[in-house]
Amino acid sequence: MVSDDIRGRREEYTQLMRHIGQMSPGEIIPQVAETQGRLLALLRPVGEERAARAPAEGEWCLRELTLHAAFTERLVAKLVQCLSRGEMPAREDLEGAGIGMMPAGDGASFREAVRRLEEMNASLLEAVRGVPAEPDLELRLPHPFFGPLNSLEWAGFQCVHDLDHIQHAQRILAGMPA
Repeated sequence: MVSDDIRGRREEYTQLMRHIGQMSPGEIIPQVAETQGRLLALLRPVGEERAARAPAEGEWCLRELTLHAAFTERLVAKLVQCLSRGEMPAREDLEGAGIGMMPAGDGASFREAVRRLEEMNASLLEAVRGVPAEPDLELRLPHPFFGPLNSLEWAGFQCVHDLDHIQHAQRILAGMPA
């Protein structure tokens, strides 16, 4: 699911991913950590009951948004790790990949989903720290909306993804009574 905001800002977000992709891993880490922290700051104070309520029929609740964010970030960490070394990720690492991907049948609580997201945040930062001194930037794997991205551009994608879900979480929270 690509939000209207992302559709409208496709070129801006693509430029941001390309810009981040030209940075060194040491410069990328604070960029990624900042958006990760902003999303977590919205999610951490929310209780289980509130996190399970969707703002409208057919829309994600915060629990689902968090599961999706963690699932996606796991994939992005693997892409950064593999592509930077000139390797394709294993087929099973790409299982379920796609826009709006969600782990099937995941009954995790909201607290568990937030914990997973925190783990995946750390995993992605570790993947960026582990990028070789001379990463392979020629090998690209396509994003279904933004096109082919190299390893460092995938790290930039994570910033865009977090920005989108920060807005999404804010809309969910604004539409619900405290």
